Amino acid sequence: MSELLFSAVLGSFFMVRLFRGPWLRNPQYLAAAIAGSVAGTLILHAFWPALDGDFIAGAIIGAVGPLAGMALFDAFLKSA
Repeated sequence: MSELLFSAVLGSFFMVRLFRGPWLRNPQYLAAAIAGSVAGTLILHAFWPALDGDFIAGAIIGAVGPLAGMALFDAFLKSA
């Protein structure tokens, strides 16, 4: 599981840089993306523990988790 978690967290840095710009200007999005990737990894481990070492699952969680975290953060900001 540690390899999947490491891949997801590094993927969150890339996704924030790709969609939101520099990390130092947007640390709130980096935090939301890391939280989303960790949550996605934990959900994957809870439901499908056999996919912990899978390369494709790691890539999907590394892309979808950060995007979901940033989307939830934006939705929370707009509702407040």
